[in-house]
Formats: sequence, C-alpha cells, structure tokens
Amino acid sequence: RSPRAAPSFVQPCTMVFIYRTDLEYTMYLHPQYFGPRMKTHIKNELMKDLEGKSLGRQGYVICVMNINDRDVDAGVVDYDTGCVSVNARYSAILMRPFKNEVLDARVTAVTERGFTTQSGPLEIFVSSHAMPPDLQEGYDQDVDAWISEDKEVEIRSRCIVRLRLIGVRCDNDRITAIGSIKDDYLGLISMGY
Repeated sequence: RSPRAAPSFVQPCTMVFIYRTDLEYTMYLHPQYFGPRMKTHIKNELMKDLEGKSLGRQGYVICVMNINDRDVDAGVVDYDTGCVSVNARYSAILMRPFKNEVLDARVTAVTERGFTTQSGPLEIFVSSHAMPPDLQEGYDQDVDAWISEDKEVEIRSRCIVRLRLIGVRCDNDRITAIGSIKDDYLGLISMGY
C-alpha cells in the first residue's frame, strides 16, 4: 500500500524552532573547587551560566539536559593564576527562530509605532506597517492599545498574538526579531487575562 500524498496546500517544514543538540563549554575553575565534588560544581555552574543565555546563531539555551561525569575533561592548569581550564560536553534544548516562522507571543508593550511581544526569551517587535490595514491607524493612546476600525480586535499588553517572523538578527549575546500580523490567520488569539 502506498502512503497517501499530502494535500497541495501543506508544505513540509524544513526549519526547527526548538531542538536538542550536543555542545561543548569551556570554564575556568578556581583552586578552591578542586576535590571530590569538583564535577558536581562544574555541572551546577554550567547550568547556571548557560540556561536562558543566547549562543548567537545557535539560539537560546532553554534547558541543559545532560552532563555526564565522563563528558568533563581533566582540564589544563594555568600556571599564572592557578585556575584550571575545563571542557565539558553537554546536551541542551535550544530555541532558534527562523525567518517566516509563525509563532504565538505575549504582548509586553504597546506604543504608537507598534507593539513588542515576548515568546520565551525572544523579543519581537511588530511595526504598525506590519499590521492589517484596519489596524494601521488604530492606536488609541488613552487605553494604550491598537484597536481595529470595527472595534472587534483590540491589541494591548498581556494579550496573545500569532505572528510571522519577517526578520531575525543574531548577535553574540541576544537574538532580536521583527514580526508581522498582516497575513491570513495571524493576529489576536486571546486577550490573555
């Protein structure tokens, strides 16, 4: 029996927004941490240093999953400071946004130029030019919200919107994005109260 063909409107997704990968991290240990609990200290510091941080083009580290004792190298002593340089391999779940990806986000700030949303650690700005025509002139400063002409849609802080990423910029310490709610099936999902 042959598999059924997907409908023509379904496009295969080749991008992954959240994924698991193996990485390596180098850290410097002060001599006070040498001893039987050194590997436990390395694991704790690695989680504290990396979770929630941006790794540039690789994405944000959401969670450090696994660090085995055998994945922590013996290290090399720096003779000037007495510290040890240790390489540790670990598994992590990362969040990596891609251009044209559709996602849900919570509105955090509303201004006359647009609104800012948050999806996990990713901050996304939606300009008034990237809104449907009935919202483009609908900023109401009194209630601090974008209101459609027919008063059906009201985008304010804490509401949930579905948006498409139209631009993603990866720096060493953060990832920023620009979004749009102009396309079909995008826009307000929930008031979020």
